[in-house]
Amino acid sequence: EVKMSQLSNKEKELFHQAKMKEIDSWLATETVARVLRHQIPEANIMRCRWILTWKPVDSNSEGPKQHTPKARLVVLGYEDPLVHEIPRDSPTMSKLSRMLILQLAASNGWDIESFDIKTAFLRGSEQGDRVLGIEPTAELRERLKLQPNEVLQLLKGAYGRVDAPYLWFMELKR
Repeated sequence: EVKMSQLSNKEKELFHQAKMKEIDSWLATETVARVLRHQIPEANIMRCRWILTWKPVDSNSEGPKQHTPKARLVVLGYEDPLVHEIPRDSPTMSKLSRMLILQLAASNGWDIESFDIKTAFLRGSEQGDRVLGIEPTAELRERLKLQPNEVLQLLKGAYGRVDAPYLWFMELKR
């Protein structure tokens, strides 16, 4: 994890741009909506934080390794008042299942492909009538021009929510 205090001014600007890109993802997927603070029970408003890392860039050259800044806005899901009660499971493949599939593909001469669904955890719709919110970071507050009496309601799954894998699976299943 990158610490902002250890970065040059140029690197800080690169991470600011990465944060804006992440905020764009949250807005494009309609993950949050601005609401007045009193519309969400205080216990249901969770904090969030930035996770900043250098992401390696694929390069075929023998030169120095290239990397790009990555900013991920993460909800502190352990603050969810129902953290021990909400469903959080989603199907995952066991090691044995993976090996059987690989053997079947090899035996039949099949090609195996994979893909990535960008911002998958921001796409899982909220289940039921729970109302959760987040205390916006300074960047979110500034970008959305939020007033001090406003917070953001979580309308979908988000990184850090303990039920994000479950919400994404239910969305995929639907």
